[in-house]
Amino acid sequence: MELELRHLRVVCRLADTGSVSKAAAALGVSQPSLTAQLHRIEDAIGGVLFERGPHGVVATPLGKHVLGRARAMLADMDELVGSSRRYTTTSPVLRLGAVRTVMFGAWLSRLEQLLPNRQFATQVDPSCAVLTDLLAADVLDVVMLGRCDDAFAPPCPPGIREQTMVWPEPFAVALPADHRLAGKETVALQDLAEEIWICPPAGKEDGDLAYLRSVCESAGFTPEIRYANLDTAEIEQLIGAGRGISLCAPTIREIPKTVVRPLTNQPLHWRRALRWRADSTPQEDIDLIHQAFIDVYQETITTHAATRPWWPTTPAAHPTVHPPVENNRPRP
Repeated sequence: MELELRHLRVVCRLADTGSVSKAAAALGVSQPSLTAQLHRIEDAIGGVLFERGPHGVVATPLGKHVLGRARAMLADMDELVGSSRRYTTTSPVLRLGAVRTVMFGAWLSRLEQLLPNRQFATQVDPSCAVLTDLLAADVLDVVMLGRCDDAFAPPCPPGIREQTMVWPEPFAVALPADHRLAGKETVALQDLAEEIWICPPAGKEDGDLAYLRSVCESAGFTPEIRYANLDTAEIEQLIGAGRGISLCAPTIREIPKTVVRPLTNQPLHWRRALRWRADSTPQEDIDLIHQAFIDVYQETITTHAATRPWWPTTPAAHPTVHPPVENNRPRP
């Protein structure tokens, strides 16, 4: 068998997810089919690329070598395809990326109404760093990020613009319903020093873990973080089972056996922002995309956060929404 780019994408997806089952789901194939394909790839290369461990699959030394070359080759190919579009007829397709959010479906539906002459190709990923890399490589035109503090977040690449939609968006904390602090209106960060924190789904390159550690250490403790590479449903199940706690946005929906409480004095927050390529998406479209998002965002807040008993009495925990007005636009 001759190796093709699709085989390299399989190897990278396995490494990124750390799980054969998750990689199979992401690639839209069955687990046995992916396992058989991996064996064929290993036969072609001449060695084992991954070993199974207690927490999933881990790349062997050969696998790490192949991964390094594969990522470089795929990035080059993505850049080639993306940059070549500049020399062809302008496409009506807007390539939209976003972090995972309960608002994505409603946001996309609204965009399709506001931009009826554009078609949408979408990509959802938990990592702001991955989305930013795809944007810089001209694989995506616009991305919606939920990112941490500037000192820790992936920087905006040269030639890419950013526009803030929501900031600050104070984090709350999701606790098991029978947690000792579940009855409090607000929870002090230092009172969570002995808790197990469930790792967010984004990678280390997003800066979220470093940001959490930094703020917790300022409060006098180092958080114990477990359970990497989980999706949203798995995180919710672990919280409900009393296995740990997790930061959450105020837009979070109601979860069985779980309560959401604001953090006292709001020590942690996110910024919801758009990043885009100015050479492929005009400012007028960006403003429509921006307005559509904050409209859906405010509706989601009304549906979820505003129904919580502490919401009316804790205005400092409310996010600040920024409309796409002239003074919010980035400088060229």
